[in-house]
Amino acid sequence: MAHRSNKHLFALILLILSCSVYSDDTLTLNLNDYLANYIINEDSYWEDTYTDDVHLEDTLFAFSHSGAADGAGGMAYWDGFTLSTSGDTYNYGKEGSSDGWIAKQWGCMAGGGLNDNMQPESDRPYLVAYWGFHKETLDPDYHSLRIDFIDNQPHKAVGVYICNHPWPYYGNINGDGFASAFSKEGDHFALVAHGLNELGEPTGTSASLQLASYHDNKLIQSSDWQYFDLTSLGTVSGLYFTMETSDIDQLYGANTAAYFCLDKLSVLSFSKETEPLPRPTGLQILSYGEDTATLAWNRMENIDKYILLLNKNEIASTVDTVYTFYDLTAATAYELSVMAVADNDTSEVAALSVTTKDLTSPTPPANLQVQADIYSLLLTWDPADDNVAVTRYTIYLDNEPYRRTTDTTHRITGLQPDTQYELAIVAEDAAGNKSERATIIAHTLPQDDQAIDYFESTTEIEAVYTLNGLYLGKQIPAKSGTYLIRQNNKVSKLTIINH
Repeated sequence: MAHRSNKHLFALILLILSCSVYSDDTLTLNLNDYLANYIINEDSYWEDTYTDDVHLEDTLFAFSHSGAADGAGGMAYWDGFTLSTSGDTYNYGKEGSSDGWIAKQWGCMAGGGLNDNMQPESDRPYLVAYWGFHKETLDPDYHSLRIDFIDNQPHKAVGVYICNHPWPYYGNINGDGFASAFSKEGDHFALVAHGLNELGEPTGTSASLQLASYHDNKLIQSSDWQYFDLTSLGTVSGLYFTMETSDIDQLYGANTAAYFCLDKLSVLSFSKETEPLPRPTGLQILSYGEDTATLAWNRMENIDKYILLLNKNEIASTVDTVYTFYDLTAATAYELSVMAVADNDTSEVAALSVTTKDLTSPTPPANLQVQADIYSLLLTWDPADDNVAVTRYTIYLDNEPYRRTTDTTHRITGLQPDTQYELAIVAEDAAGNKSERATIIAHTLPQDDQAIDYFESTTEIEAVYTLNGLYLGKQIPAKSGTYLIRQNNKVSKLTIINH
């Protein structure tokens, strides 16, 4: 609940009377009314942005927010939503640095919020949103960008206007202190909206808006307000946002600055007579394996049956509140959904996603063969088989791990002449399942006064000669024999044996 002083009481009464624009049953967020209740500081953003236990709200929408003026390490922080009238479009992240953005997080590439004609206007308020993905990593039930409905009633999601924030916008072009510029096919930055049910659980419904993408050798991103259609969320009791980026660090998360701007959120209100049949709640995955997954949900009153869907395709119905999906594929993502049916009325879907397990180990590599030289052994093998895919092989030398490779051939160097070695290969898949070892015994060749180690070129070969000085070119000969190799103006002797 936002803290308010007495001097804002009258403004609050006005806000309650006119917080949203009503058109028939459509309720649309009107941020211009927020200016009467939330103080904008001299830097054009909400003065309580770095204050904890406050948030922005009107009579329908409550926007999540957290903050601290002096957080861990003495650094101020905030996430969620804050109010701004800045409209700043300047790039503060020049020369690959993010330092300039710390004090300038309040801009909007369109130059301002939307007026009643849905046109951007300077000094018009909008919401700046920052996704606190670090907190969500620690607590999956926490949603830093959450919007709740204060009336505790279900509403049909309609849409919202979204605009790129300057920090990620310019970071996608030039890079910054953390992010890399988008320059590869498939680079992307997207906003994802998710529905919440009356228990505050994710409904499993979502919608996505591409904020930036690199396609056909061109970066595509808009500096205007874009309409984000939310109707695929269906009827919800709240919603939350997450963000996706191709520029991600596996340890620290998104490198792209996780900001966007929001305005004119719209939902559809229901009367008691038109309120839809509630969707099932309490969805959970009871168990799952390689080819099965069991979904459970809360029992509902006065329900005729439940319809089950797999990846949005109807496959079965049941009167129970537990259902097992069969004949699935290992290591594959599925959307499991359920709808309630009562008196020929069908609810919207509630869904969960699950990725089946991979418990099957690859077959051992077959047909191991060795080609021996004096100081090295060339090992080859046939690809192993797996129910999903083999991702790599581990080579063992005398029972000790030697090298990992994705190839099916490898030369082991630095060995002793005339010595026996035990070689082994283990195949592994993405799930970490390992095959049994395939082994072979090999023996390096004896050394004589002419032969030297097998030649592996690390620099460009300048010339190859026979022992009597005949120039042969710049390629290692395929024929066995002893040759002179010139590299870096030095000549060394090379013996090819069974090469």
